[in-house]
Amino acid sequence: MKRIRTILSAIALSAAAAWLVPVFADPPPHAPAHGYRAKHGYIYYPEREIYYSPQSSVWFWLDGGNWRVGANLPVSYQPFTRGGISIELGSDRPYTEHGYVVEHYGKGRKHKHSKNNHKNKH
Repeated sequence: MKRIRTILSAIALSAAAAWLVPVFADPPPHAPAHGYRAKHGYIYYPEREIYYSPQSSVWFWLDGGNWRVGANLPVSYQPFTRGGISIELGSDRPYTEHGYVVEHYGKGRKHKHSKNNHKNKH
């Protein structure tokens, strides 16, 4: 009798534990992307390596070798925000993929394909 009670307790404990284990699955294709699948849209200004995120109204700019982030772009950078390129990246911090962007869109000059949409495969 004691052995049956122990076996039943073990089965009940196993069944209860199965309810506590989270199940990880990708959302269906029609669901909005989150996490690693999310794409973030930016306007890239190659002349001064500036990014603007329209979704969050945040600017990212390279200043003396360091990336700066802010709600407002410094006045000295504002003349360089013409002829931007619309791009999509897989990061909410565009400077993490800056090497890829420079390789495909250049830096220090205006790109001939202004307003080009790009889907990053990273």
